[in-house]
Amino acid sequence: MGAVRGFDLNIQKVLEHWAVPHGIREVIANALDESSLTGTPDPVIFKDDKGCWHIRDYGRGLQYAHFTQNENAEKLKNPSKVIGKFGVGLKDALATFDRHRVQVLIESTYGDITIEKQSKHGFDDVVTLHAIINAPSNPTIEGTDFVITGITDEDIEKAKENFLTYSNETLLETTRYGSVIKKSAKKKARI
Repeated sequence: MGAVRGFDLNIQKVLEHWAVPHGIREVIANALDESSLTGTPDPVIFKDDKGCWHIRDYGRGLQYAHFTQNENAEKLKNPSKVIGKFGVGLKDALATFDRHRVQVLIESTYGDITIEKQSKHGFDDVVTLHAIINAPSNPTIEGTDFVITGITDEDIEKAKENFLTYSNETLLETTRYGSVIKKSAKKKARI
């Protein structure tokens, strides 16, 4: 895969009420799902020395085919292990990032993916969001590394609050009606 290819995400406008933390939440959910399904180490979330945020999993690596909207058979067979199931969260996240002018680079062994608006093939008057797939800059990378530029530390913290794994809360019990959670005194996470 040497040549640059565009994959039409078929997104014009979607979820206009979503803020950047909503998009980050979806990327984190996908990383957690991949970790759970593959039995690989937990994802890591960190800021590099250039100020870019990374959400990195150690699973199988994202492929452009993952941008198609369909129910994921593997996730449907393992509902207790995963958060997402329908294949829309990642596309929604990318549309949210584009709308808020957040830059994204997705690195996996299958390619480096960025996003940009382009005319729809055969319809020059219709502009949609496309995933631009380039040859992998690191073909031996394990998993997927989302490199996100143009977000704040607060955006990351708001997104992480949606997950027990990253919050200061404790799961006390799970009942047929849902989970009972003990909220801890809110501490500002050190970044």
